[in-house]
Amino acid sequence: MLTVQATLPTKNLPIRRVLAKLFQSFIYHSLDNKEHTGYKHPNGKVFKAMNFRIVYKDNDILIKFVAIDKENEKTIATKILLEGLKLGEIHISQTELSLQNRHQEKRQKITVGGFVSTAIKDGTSSKKIYLEPKSHKFQEILYNNTLQKYEALLGKPYSDELKITMIEQKPRERRFHYSKGFIKAWYALYEIEASTDMLNMILDSGMGANCMKGLGFVELIRQKNIESKEKGK
Repeated sequence: MLTVQATLPTKNLPIRRVLAKLFQSFIYHSLDNKEHTGYKHPNGKVFKAMNFRIVYKDNDILIKFVAIDKENEKTIATKILLEGLKLGEIHISQTELSLQNRHQEKRQKITVGGFVSTAIKDGTSSKKIYLEPKSHKFQEILYNNTLQKYEALLGKPYSDELKITMIEQKPRERRFHYSKGFIKAWYALYEIEASTDMLNMILDSGMGANCMKGLGFVELIRQKNIESKEKGK
């Protein structure tokens, strides 16, 4: 995982609504075209082998970027070190970078937290209806999406156990802006039981839809943190 901390020359530039698209563009221009094109599942769905999250406060930007191909993380880190972080017309030279390995050789269960997005189309207007993690339809879509992503990105069928359990959901949604629209998502904790390959894929490519639009990024949550939270209820 590549972590980028960048400082803007002034506070609260009016770029919050376009940050995700600007960083997405920076990534695609920096890597091979195949990462932009994506990887197609036999059913026609296209998945990306990368994921990112952006937090913007005052004049500080925090970006976390992951990729299944770890050379892509190194390529982005090198480009930022040599040329700075370019977000459209904004060129940020003051950055701090770090690379972290979130993989483990063997594990069957992880607990993660993040803003994961799934949606269905309204039958009358074709507008997207964003689903809450606690809903049965959300969990069904997320499960199928995760299996299909594995098959598309790793190029083989998944035959081991996959169990995704939503532990807790925040009551209020958050709007994530992309281009001229927005995507709604709820923060939730998930316990995932699967093969090591599947768990690493989730950490390296995210969960749900819109993973290259600033959603789907999940952080590992330690069990001690969950237990302490439950005691404080």
